[in-house]
Amino acid sequence: MTLLEQSLCLLKGISPEAEIRLRHVGITSCRQLSENADLYFSPNHANRIRESFNEWTLARSCGLVDWEISHLPSGHRVRALFDYWADALFYDIETDGTNSTSCITCISTIHNGEACSFWRGHNLTDFLGEWAKAKILVSFNGKRFDTPIVCRAFGLTSIPAQIDLMDEAAHYGYRGGLKKIEQQIGFSRKNSICIDGQTAICFWNDYVKRQSNDSLESLLLYNQEDVLSLVVLAKKLLKLSIENTLIIDN
Repeated sequence: MTLLEQSLCLLKGISPEAEIRLRHVGITSCRQLSENADLYFSPNHANRIRESFNEWTLARSCGLVDWEISHLPSGHRVRALFDYWADALFYDIETDGTNSTSCITCISTIHNGEACSFWRGHNLTDFLGEWAKAKILVSFNGKRFDTPIVCRAFGLTSIPAQIDLMDEAAHYGYRGGLKKIEQQIGFSRKNSICIDGQTAICFWNDYVKRQSNDSLESLLLYNQEDVLSLVVLAKKLLKLSIENTLIIDN
């Protein structure tokens, strides 16, 4: 049984708290809840649960991952990653400025355990191959920053389902930038040369001005560690999502 099949809070009217209560009385799957909803809820509520289950079954058969993610409560959307890990693209961009009109300098990705880097003037457009394979984009503040810039830069109009880990982390009290949250969850970067996004801009400018391979290497390493941090954070949030739920995560 997949993790989403066990995620009762995927169905309409079932909160994460209700999910725990239901699992403790033996309801272990969305299908089981749909079939026994009348035992635990009013007729109207039970009908909504059954309708929601039928919608989800159809959405899943059609590969509509976005439907599944959008119907999970905040803080629990990371559960979709367990079922679709091989189809999830963890990614982060760096730009030559700090606003929405800045140009992309490099993009780092992790897709099914494989890390890649793409940078302007070399192989930046190859990133589109990774984008095309993804069913889920995983980022930190990507809905507001990374994804709009990528769509504008490449003229993209089709966007895969998205999980923004900044929103998911906030549900558990992790707020602020990615590096602040890294400290809270115990993630330590191997590379400490590039300490923030502004320094990343300086590294790019130095690379362009002097063709400094050292600056480019430092920028790419910083970008790569951002993406590795996303993977670590996603796993931490997934663990928090299913704590005390009796969900089997294997």
